[in-house]
Amino acid sequence: MNLDDQLSAFLGEEPQQSRADVFTAEVMKRAERQLFFERLSAAAAGAVVIGLVLWACAPALDLAVSTLAPSLAPVAAILVLAGAAVLAGGPSVWKRLGLSIR
Repeated sequence: MNLDDQLSAFLGEEPQQSRADVFTAEVMKRAERQLFFERLSAAAAGAVVIGLVLWACAPALDLAVSTLAPSLAPVAAILVLAGAAVLAGGPSVWKRLGLSIR
């Protein structure tokens, strides 16, 4: 604690924030905002590419789903019922199944 800090504490004032700290904080905010928008645009581009690939594969996927759906419907129903039971059971069931998160 230097003399200025002691004097400020004695007089009940808070020391002023230096201009360098304010400048550093503003530069960091701008850099983080730019990084956020870069990551957001990359994620959006990836989503568009995945959407286009799925759209192009739609006829083959439709055929595969229509072929497999009747045989997988009972399995899907059992999994949905089990998931609903686990969610409805709450934390006590989750602990017994070893799924609890501290």
